[in-house]
This record gives sequence, C-alpha cells and structure tokens, in this order.
Amino acid sequence: MKNEKVDIVAIGNIVKETIFLTDKIVGPVLGSPCAYTSLALAKAGKSTGIVTYCGEEMQNVIERELRMVDTTGCIPYLYTTENHLIYQEEEKNRVEYFKVAPVISYDVIPETYLEATTFFICPMDYEVDIEICRKLNAAGKRIIVDLGGYGGTTSYNHFPIGTYRGRKLVDDLCESAFIIKASQDDLHYLMPDQSIEECLEYLTSRGPKYAVVTMGARGAAFQAAGGKVQFSGSYATMEGKEKNLTGAGDAFSAGLMAALDEKPDDIVYAVEYANSMASLILEENGGCVENRMPVDRMVKLRMEGKL
Repeated sequence: MKNEKVDIVAIGNIVKETIFLTDKIVGPVLGSPCAYTSLALAKAGKSTGIVTYCGEEMQNVIERELRMVDTTGCIPYLYTTENHLIYQEEEKNRVEYFKVAPVISYDVIPETYLEATTFFICPMDYEVDIEICRKLNAAGKRIIVDLGGYGGTTSYNHFPIGTYRGRKLVDDLCESAFIIKASQDDLHYLMPDQSIEECLEYLTSRGPKYAVVTMGARGAAFQAAGGKVQFSGSYATMEGKEKNLTGAGDAFSAGLMAALDEKPDDIVYAVEYANSMASLILEENGGCVENRMPVDRMVKLRMEGKL
C-alpha cells in the first residue's frame, strides 16, 4: 500500500519467525516490532510506513498482512531476517537468529517519510544505525526508541550498562530520544540488579523527555525527566480467554504513539491507552494479522470500562 502522507514511521527489519510455545510450534510467520507496531498503528487509524529489508519470499506475506501500512520503505534483499522465538515461561522468551538482513542506514529512508512527525526505532538485533536517531533528532522529529533490539530481549548479544559498549549505546540513544521504551525483561539484560525506579531514573537522566517500562500483567511504569516514577495498571482481559502474548509489547508501543499523536503532552493518557491496546491484543488468536488489531474506539471503550 502507498499513502499520500505518512505521519509515523517504524524502522527495523521484519522477520520470518517460527514461534516455539511451551505446548506447540507456530510458523514461520511474519514478525518483528516493526511489523506488529506498524499494523497496530494503521488499524488504530494512523498513517504509518515502515523501513525494512525483506526477501522476495516474504513480499506476498507483507502485501497481504500489512495492506494497511505504507510499504514504500520495503527494501528488496536476498533474504529476510529469520529467527526462532522461544517462550521458556509465560512471559519469558529468547530469540535465535539464522539469517540476518543488513543494517538500516539513514540514506535508505524514503524522502517522503522524512516529512513524518514521529519515528519508532525498533530493531530486532542492533540493525538500525543509531546515526538515524541523531539525524532525525536534529531535524526536530519525535523519536521513540525500543531498547529490546539494542541489547534487550530480542538481541543476540547483550551489553549491560556496566560495560563501556552497553553504557555508550544506551546513553547515545537516550540523548536523541523523546521516549525510551523497554520491557522489564530488557532491563534484566541491560541494567541487571537495578530496580524499575533506578532504571527509569538512569534513563531519564540521559536526555529523553520520558522513559517507559512495560511490566507484563503489572502494567507499566513511566517517568518524565526530572519527575517521579508513576505506575499504570494493566487492564483485565476477558474471562476464559487464553492470553496470546506474541506482539503485546509491540501493541503497547503502537498505543503509546497513537495516543501521543492525539494528545502530544499527556503521557499519563498515552500509557493508559497503550495498556488498553495491549490487553485487547492479548485476547486474540493469531500473530501479525489485521483482524487481531483493535480500532481506536475499542481501545477507548476498554479504558472506559465498557468492553
């Protein structure tokens, strides 16, 4: 799909993913934060584009599953990044890679995308050059960075901030970001032995306006630079529905950006909206498919306690 104007751009390689659950194997299917987040944003009514390398074998899948997303930024390559997503416990997973597409650099971003207001930097495994963050920040863009692919859960190698490499990377990303987002599991790798409060204080002291940490069933914690830690509880899912965790964190990211597009200065509303969207994703079967993603009205009805 091609949109005349794109407001939000997700940057990160899509993946051909096989999911190993505790009781079954699913796939290979379309995966990655870039895929899930862009589709959730589009379903919520936001004009969204993606920048990713992809192989010919996934072109038809992308055209089918991401038909609501602008794919001008899909760059043909010999193959698609391929991985195994392995769930070891209900909310714990690890990733193994078998094929890895190239690093995404600033010069491959379509010129029309540079007119967008918001950019979601969401690598799987370090494949988004951080120079992109610096240049977009210098251009006055709103940048949201997901640390999962910069040493967090989806990364093959993990460099905690106790190492020079890990600290410099996180600090450089924070310097360019409007929001730094991570999961609690990401922080187990990046900031081991630190509390959520300590992690948020560290991140906000490095430059972003906000830092947000998702905590699974416990909702999310967030902090503004110079402010205090706040918590936003998760929304209850419908009784009798088995939780489908795949993509829930990415739906949270989509909700965060969709809400900030509506109310740019209301982080409390944005986190509540994001929690609501994630809870709706948890209830639906499937993977990165359109009918799993909620529309904006559904998200707001759940926030109002009517769904």
